[in-house]
Amino acid sequence: MADDVTIIVVALIGGEALEETLRAVRSQSPQCLVVRRDGTIVDAQARAVGVADRTDIPAKRRSAVELATTPLVALIEDTVVPASGWASAIGDSFGLKEVVACGGPVIIADQLPAQTRALTLSEYGRYNDRVPAGEISALPGCNFAFRREALIEAMRGSDGLVDNQVVRRLKENGGSIVWAPGMTVTFARPFAEGARLKTRFDHGRITGSLTATGPLGRAVTAVKAVLLPAVLTARTLRQAGPGDLRSIRTFGWLLLQHTAWAAGEFAGALMGRSRGVSQWR
Repeated sequence: MADDVTIIVVALIGGEALEETLRAVRSQSPQCLVVRRDGTIVDAQARAVGVADRTDIPAKRRSAVELATTPLVALIEDTVVPASGWASAIGDSFGLKEVVACGGPVIIADQLPAQTRALTLSEYGRYNDRVPAGEISALPGCNFAFRREALIEAMRGSDGLVDNQVVRRLKENGGSIVWAPGMTVTFARPFAEGARLKTRFDHGRITGSLTATGPLGRAVTAVKAVLLPAVLTARTLRQAGPGDLRSIRTFGWLLLQHTAWAAGEFAGALMGRSRGVSQWR
């Protein structure tokens, strides 16, 4: 059933990182699309097949999904490398008709610098290899797969493939979201751009503006943002496995990144999205 899956690789870094991810992908499936950093979309033979209408991540994801022709689509980023059997695990997860999406473990590589390790713990610490198979309510944005038609319907009228929005709509439409333990990737590359405090602020602002509706909602989100650095840091430490933190330096970056995110949510609740998801790169 792996032949029913188009694997979409979104380039966040490019260069050798992208090539390493592609080698692992091509060894498992001939169906592959790559969205380069400039928005150009190429196939497994590096032939241009399209271009994203914007260069933010949600638009790049959506544009590639629309170009795919298989019933299933899987999306990863070039910060991660899929394990052997990854594509097969995706195909196996869609054995039941009601399953519309799945995700799998994100293993954090040992050699990552503190700034990137803090980012990965924050974003993916809860999506570890200790999560059992079964239904789940959220997916790791660097490692998820969908029934293509259900995903296109869930994206209708939106800014693109935004993780939380899409999962919520899929569930509202009666779909089942499942965890696939065999669908493992390793976050293997330093990603300084994503770990920058400005990037965390921008993403927090997008989240705050999307979740805060009406004057009361904006006020509540703004008040909650004040507590977020402590709450998010405590949650991340609780979800991290033994030894995942590794250093005081990582803890410092974790706290700084959560503070930047909270400031972004505060700004998003009060002032809106600025340039919206165009800041999500």
